[in-house]
Amino acid sequence: MLSEVEQMKSLLQDSGRRDGRRFSELEGNLLSNYYEFVLKWNNRLHLTTLTRPQEFLERHILESAFAEILILPSVNQVWDLGSGLGVPGMVIAVLRPDLAVHLVEAGLNKSLFLEEATVQLGLKNVDVIKSRFEEIEGIQGDSCLTVRAIEGMQNLIPEILSTGTEAAQILLFGGKNIEEIARRLLDVHHQVESRLIPGSNRRYLINIIRST
Repeated sequence: MLSEVEQMKSLLQDSGRRDGRRFSELEGNLLSNYYEFVLKWNNRLHLTTLTRPQEFLERHILESAFAEILILPSVNQVWDLGSGLGVPGMVIAVLRPDLAVHLVEAGLNKSLFLEEATVQLGLKNVDVIKSRFEEIEGIQGDSCLTVRAIEGMQNLIPEILSTGTEAAQILLFGGKNIEEIARRLLDVHHQVESRLIPGSNRRYLINIIRST
């Protein structure tokens, strides 16, 4: 019987991304190694309840890869706020080595996990910032902010949008209520669209683009 990590390697080889592209051999190896590392730390840090290979692939890897598809060509860096176990930022970093990816995580243990995972995977385009996202400054116009699982996210939308004032793009994972709050707070200089996440009936990726 295949181990969980071997099952993940097989799934990554056999499955395609949401846009039909296949994972390269290098991407598959890095993503399966990332999965193995999450399993290693999960009992201690409770990073995720989705630990079976198929569900981890669908909810964490493929949803992150779906976000990567939407990143604007003008973006050179990604800021993953409240990164947690590194989703979507770590996956985006694997798929887009040309992008500088900043994983922002306030929790000490989770930030240590992210730092160790970055080293173990050899990701030269990643840096981990131990900080509350509200304290981040200097996010530039070539940036994309991603937010997936910040606790109390619905109440933090004003702070998230304020943090990303100068960013070219913000990608929010959430329901229609998140989109509605964002629309109320944003001005005419922003476009807002929501994409239903493949395989879901109620979870969306809200794509906010700042007009230039």
